[in-house]
Amino acid sequence: MVLETVKFIKRVFGNPIVRATVKYLSNKKVEDKSLLYHALSIYSGEEAPRKFTPYLSSLLLSFIIDFSAHILDVKSESTRKFFKERGVRRGIETILRSIGKYGITTPQILDAPFLVVWNFTNACNLKCKHCYQRAEKPLPNELSLEEKFKVLDQLEEAGVAAIAFSGGEPLIHQDFWPVVERAVRKNFYVAVATNGTLITERVAEKLKTKGVNYVEISIDSADPEKHDMFRGVKGSWRSAVRGIRNCVKRGLFTGIATTVTKYNYLEAKKIIGLARRLGVSRLIFFNFIPVGRGEKIVEMDLTPTEREAFLNMLYEELKVGDIEILSTAPQYARVVLEKSGGTMMSPTHFYAGPSISGLSDLANFIGGCGAGRIYCALQPDGTITPCVFIPQLPLGNIREKSFSEIWENTPILKAFRSKDILQANCGKCPYRYICGGCRARALSYYGYILAPDPGCIRNIKYWRTMVKAKKPSKSSLKSKVKRYHAK
Repeated sequence: MVLETVKFIKRVFGNPIVRATVKYLSNKKVEDKSLLYHALSIYSGEEAPRKFTPYLSSLLLSFIIDFSAHILDVKSESTRKFFKERGVRRGIETILRSIGKYGITTPQILDAPFLVVWNFTNACNLKCKHCYQRAEKPLPNELSLEEKFKVLDQLEEAGVAAIAFSGGEPLIHQDFWPVVERAVRKNFYVAVATNGTLITERVAEKLKTKGVNYVEISIDSADPEKHDMFRGVKGSWRSAVRGIRNCVKRGLFTGIATTVTKYNYLEAKKIIGLARRLGVSRLIFFNFIPVGRGEKIVEMDLTPTEREAFLNMLYEELKVGDIEILSTAPQYARVVLEKSGGTMMSPTHFYAGPSISGLSDLANFIGGCGAGRIYCALQPDGTITPCVFIPQLPLGNIREKSFSEIWENTPILKAFRSKDILQANCGKCPYRYICGGCRARALSYYGYILAPDPGCIRNIKYWRTMVKAKKPSKSSLKSKVKRYHAK
């Protein structure tokens, strides 16, 4: 059972002796890297034990990991293979380092996010109706190439495991390739979220040779005309599908991203069928949030009843097992857990990581909606926000403060990292640690990040009240956001 596995992990790494060992390995450095980094690298076989101290550290860590794997009836060879993936290894390092620092918490507090979604530029060649970024032209104050290199240094120092380059359209910008090259050299797990229209055979080959791990291309309908209407440019579906085929042909780990609205949710099975025919490895359905241009199509958001039926359908397709089918709706974790009888879990935040089932077992441990906890966004001008769908809450600018300082010392982030202080049903729900509701949706509709997620079937009364009033009730809640900023 997934939950039993998580409980065991908590019991092992919550042990005072184990925690003290991990804390020591995290703080002690050799050759500018922590002993924990060296120990994980030696354990996976990616590093030769050249010095005695890192080798001894690897023996200690190997004993802990192999003992845990034995109890869980997992072969050590499988565990070592799991750790060979550099993004996984850095993510595990972050978890262990955070346990050493904070102890076991529910959900786990991390001293660095697993993933940073970097909106690389505001420039874009499409005009999507739902664009959270209102992307069109570059911002006048976007980061320079030198500043972008410094960003990579800061993210590496903080311990971030993965970077997903998004936008706008990242492939448009002249700085994209040199920054990707440096990110790969620094051993980040590198993902690219793109509309796919610029991925020719040559570009796909370049993505492959430069070391990009994952390419995610947006498709919002199986019907070319419908997709083009939603994306605002004729011919964009054909170009995106060509881009997908080119990536699959080059052997890139390729996924399709679909934003779910009333425009397309009834054709989801057709989109899944298209994904299977194109040979992609992953299909992720994004929760529509009415921000950016999306504010103009707020009426296209799904009702809680529609969303619940949609997520149940996704689970049935997920069970087929030939393709990863994910959703950023945090309620999907509950649906999968309930429908599978506790044997399955699914990550429900932005997920750009590798296709390894062991990561999804950590979903309960890391706790549903990941905004401001396990993931954050970096804007083209250096501003950090908790999520790409939460531009209303800038946390600081990397030009003025270090990334680690922003992540660790911004008071409002405390509100994203506790599920017990959520209001109404979200705070009392037995699934709050694996879901917790979408904080971006709560903020968009109520102006308050701790408000209930009105998109959940368990909060349907709030949705009905809101619909009856014909607008969200924000006035009484706006002051609460200011209060969290002031703390």
